[in-house]
Amino acid sequence: MLKRLLPAFMIWLSRPIAHAQGGGGGEGVSEVDTQKWDLEGSGLTTDQIVGNIIEVGTKSIVAVCTAIFIIGALLFSTSAGDEKRKSTGKDLMIGAVMGVAVVAGAKGIFKIVYFVIYG
Repeated sequence: MLKRLLPAFMIWLSRPIAHAQGGGGGEGVSEVDTQKWDLEGSGLTTDQIVGNIIEVGTKSIVAVCTAIFIIGALLFSTSAGDEKRKSTGKDLMIGAVMGVAVVAGAKGIFKIVYFVIYG
């Protein structure tokens, strides 16, 4: 079951979210006018952009680790005495908890370093 579930989950995560559509260039390629973006007046600072990237990455990894933990718990609870499934489920749960711990530690270390550098 795990051999079928994990590749399907990884394919689901790697699917493209949106596709660009061509403008009226004829070849299906449109040009992007960056002058209209005006990022200077949007109020976004480098601190906010980096913070947003870290938050999205952290939340994504925690969601994946939660899903892996649930899969491991299901394998462990439905092992019915099969030691291989039981150990696989236990390993998945331990790995998911370690993954969340590593992400939380890395986020904390990054915040400390960022505070020391930029005040």
